Amino acid sequence: MVIGAVIGVMLMRFAFPKVGKGAALSVGVHHGALTEGLATLMVVMVSLTLKKKEQGFFVKTWIASIWKMTIHILSSDMTGGIMNPASAFAWAYARGDHTSFDHLLVYWLAPLQATLVGVWVVTFLTKPKKTKEQEADKN
Repeated sequence: MVIGAVIGVMLMRFAFPKVGKGAALSVGVHHGALTEGLATLMVVMVSLTLKKKEQGFFVKTWIASIWKMTIHILSSDMTGGIMNPASAFAWAYARGDHTSFDHLLVYWLAPLQATLVGVWVVTFLTKPKKTKEQEADKN
């Protein structure tokens, strides 16, 4: 996945040399990590919650798309709003700053932790409640 992202960025920069340079961290490292982490957490929680709902495909897709675009716009001024470590690495690799501690903390550690927390929270909050019949069956 990371190799594909790097190849995609290289091809994009070759085809469109005037295109942007990818995400740039314009706040402190801790604020950037918090921003990327919260953005990723919200996107993961909405995506997983929608996955468990029994609505139509187009409704789920529309809600998820609008939500992700909103979060991206809100966080793009501070961190670029990437929320995807592979994409962040590809743009950073193209710029040559992919080994900095700031990059690892903001674009790798925060989204990965937020994903794990989001999965745990959604699993905990949407767990079906046990009925008396299920508990009687256990005993």
